[in-house]
Amino acid sequence: MSPHILIDEALDSLDHPDSPPGNTILVQRIITNLMTDHLITLEEFSHYCKRLLKHCQQRKELQ
Repeated sequence: MSPHILIDEALDSLDHPDSPPGNTILVQRIITNLMTDHLITLEEFSHYCKRLLKHCQQRKELQ
């Protein structure tokens, strides 16, 4: 599976109402591991981290 598809699916899963808050840490680990393994570039890492941050901020606003 493409690393980009894996990250997109992981980020999209966070929008599911039954997704526990702890899943954000799992998604963060996926993104970090893929960058550490040189499967995504630093620019892509930054892009995905921004998406994750946006999700976390939106979730916090809903609480």
